[in-house]
Amino acid sequence: WMLCVLQSYHENLFRLMFRQLEDSPKVATDALCQLYEVHLTLKAFHQESYREYELEDDTVQSLREHYRKHKGGQMRAVKLERSAERVHADVADQLRDVIDGSVSTAHQTSLGFSVDVAATRRKSSHQAPLALIDIDGPRSLVRSLDPMDAGGVGLGHTSRVRGVAALKRRVLHKLGFRIGVVNEDEWRTMSKSKEKREFLRELLRNAGVSKARLR
Repeated sequence: WMLCVLQSYHENLFRLMFRQLEDSPKVATDALCQLYEVHLTLKAFHQESYREYELEDDTVQSLREHYRKHKGGQMRAVKLERSAERVHADVADQLRDVIDGSVSTAHQTSLGFSVDVAATRRKSSHQAPLALIDIDGPRSLVRSLDPMDAGGVGLGHTSRVRGVAALKRRVLHKLGFRIGVVNEDEWRTMSKSKEKREFLRELLRNAGVSKARLR
């Protein structure tokens, strides 16, 4: 799983991992979830070589169901701090005025990945979402200890996106999902609703949402 996070591919190691998991009498819940993420990553970025040792369809289906049960969605949404909760609610409210679709929070995609906010088609929940938005804050960011990442004099160290969040976003983007990211701190600097809506329009346009869907 860490190789996937680091965007490194070593076929022999992945083959060995799959063989060892097949021989294991019991695999932990988190390990099964990571295995599913590994499968999605290999399927998205290394399809040709992965085809030779790809997991069986029945196995993938079982892993997907396990993942959806244990990761994300409304029932398993992580409890946010009140300040972050307000940002998430505000982003969703502003998005309703920006895009022609149904907006929800703590949305779980068909793959099982969860995102903070999603806009879906009003008449069909089976089609791909119109847009997905993740919101960067304490849950998804970690302080960088690399001096080269310093934000400048007096600004201290910058933050980096946690591996699990970065991997999810890369896979969703590669598989054709339109996804954008809002930073909590940046959002709080915008005091006017008009400014927030224009920010979201630009974010969605850059993510590939058609102008016809935007208000």
